[in-house]
Amino acid sequence: MKILISTDQYEYQVSGVTSSVVLQRDELRRLGHEVRILALSPTYRSFEKDGDFFISSFHVPVYPDARMSLRRKGPLINKIIAWKPDIVHVQTEFSTRKLATRVIRELGIPFVVTCHTVYEDYIGYFCPSKRIGKYIIRRLSNRYYNPANALVVPSDKLRKTEQGYKVSCPITVIPTGIELDRFSRRISHEEKEQLLAKYGLTPGKTLVSVCRLAAEKNLDEIVSYMPALLRADPEVMLLIVGDGPHRSELEKHVREAGVEKNVVFAGMIDRYEVYKYYQTGDIFVCASTSESQGLTYVEALSSGLPLVCRRDDCLVGVLDNGKNGYQYETETEFVRGVMHILDDRELAHNMQLHSLENAEGFGAETFGRRMEQLYLDVLSGEI
Repeated sequence: MKILISTDQYEYQVSGVTSSVVLQRDELRRLGHEVRILALSPTYRSFEKDGDFFISSFHVPVYPDARMSLRRKGPLINKIIAWKPDIVHVQTEFSTRKLATRVIRELGIPFVVTCHTVYEDYIGYFCPSKRIGKYIIRRLSNRYYNPANALVVPSDKLRKTEQGYKVSCPITVIPTGIELDRFSRRISHEEKEQLLAKYGLTPGKTLVSVCRLAAEKNLDEIVSYMPALLRADPEVMLLIVGDGPHRSELEKHVREAGVEKNVVFAGMIDRYEVYKYYQTGDIFVCASTSESQGLTYVEALSSGLPLVCRRDDCLVGVLDNGKNGYQYETETEFVRGVMHILDDRELAHNMQLHSLENAEGFGAETFGRRMEQLYLDVLSGEI
């Protein structure tokens, strides 16, 4: 098959959407398909690179790193049309979707869309009224998704959300996969010791959070729980891996909470090195309820970490409460869950094994084959 994937977020941005698109591209190519990407350029200049098409764009202050394009035609779009893809997969709903729509209409070919985001959690970025924001999201969801041959969502949480919006096209749940080998390979004892020493972390008592530092990730909640956790065990450390627009506010919160000695910011880490940081920790923690799936949860599972995360529908099939971690709703439940794992080595070991077992269902190859089958079903008219 010739497959065109359109996305506003690609190699020049660090995000879950980027990770999903890159993995999908690579797996489909391994399966023998010809895959090209239509993405936004990081500059005002359009260009072609390694068979992919980058359309000129500009920054918009709706959200940090957000970009858009007003282009609707040009030589690169004509080149895509001349290439004649068999199917188009629209990964984001904005600028490149409009460009992809022109290709779809010109060639009369089917298309699939993916919804990666629970947009209601981002209302504050674009609308001061939550009620009006929800109304807009519902209207746009129907406008964007109903014309598609199929809608892909990464979790049952998003399936229920889109069904609640009365989206009428067929909805298929396909969890985004990860390269399991990249996270499951073990770091040496010496490497772990070096990282522990570099950041002043306590062996056997380190919590790790890996995410983009944005307000909706709710890391402030974890910071606010640290004083209570330190009353239970003053040696517990929190390692925060990642960067983003909320970092300065988060650092301020750490100072105000008086936990500077126990919270460490590692900053942005190369994606091929981040597995070492997961394995330096003993428990993965997350307070976000804005995840559609949460790839970092799966990365933590693949790294053999127990999870302690705020209760959320996206954790269904990921976190088995009491088996590979705990879901919490209160500070007391958070502290209790963390301390149960840190204080019971046998429990921690069993949870690590269960995490590795759960991770197997999220392999990259499984993800690629499920996408391939969806395209075949659409092209054959079965969907």
